[in-house]
Formats: sequence, C-alpha cells, structure tokens
Amino acid sequence: MSKRTAILQTAAANTDAATEALDLALAMASMDQSVQLILASEAVNCISDNPSKRYAMLELLEAEPILVFTDEPLSNPHQLDIEIISSQQLAPQLNSYNEVLQFS
Repeated sequence: MSKRTAILQTAAANTDAATEALDLALAMASMDQSVQLILASEAVNCISDNPSKRYAMLELLEAEPILVFTDEPLSNPHQLDIEIISSQQLAPQLNSYNEVLQFS
C-alpha cells in the first residue's frame, strides 16, 4: 500500500504559503507519489478567481483531483480537475491520508 499525502492549503493565493503548497504538490506528483491538494478557507479563491496555470499541471502529472472544501457554490470557469467537499466530509477525508501537511 502506498503512502497517501494530503496538502491542506488555507492561505490566500498571493502568499508564500500558497506557492509552497502548490510547489510541494507538483514536486510530489512529478515523483509519482500519491498526493492530493485540498483548498480551504481563503485558498478556495485560488480556483474561482484567476488560478495559476500551475494548478492545471497537477492533472497533467496525474495527481488526484484538487479537493475544494466549501459549503458555498463555486465557479470553475477554467475547468480544473476539482471535487467539492462539504464541512461534514472534510474530517473523514483527512483521516483517510497517512500524512496531512498544512500551509496557512
């Protein structure tokens, strides 16, 4: 069984923490490690506003879809590979990973 890692990003798009979270997700995916980026809180705007093209690279590297933690309707005009999870689904989802790294 392979180790599954979640990267929980809560930082807004224009912060160093957001850049570091995406960099780590891309690096892990490029090494064929099982990694999933989870966007919560301020980070949700990374997808709905003007997302970096680097988020789309996760799909090219065959990473798991980006999970977006929100109870609000979300626009995905850039057709990124995302799944939306609600507040009730977040804790069980996080428990399914071997490791959770948080970038705030």
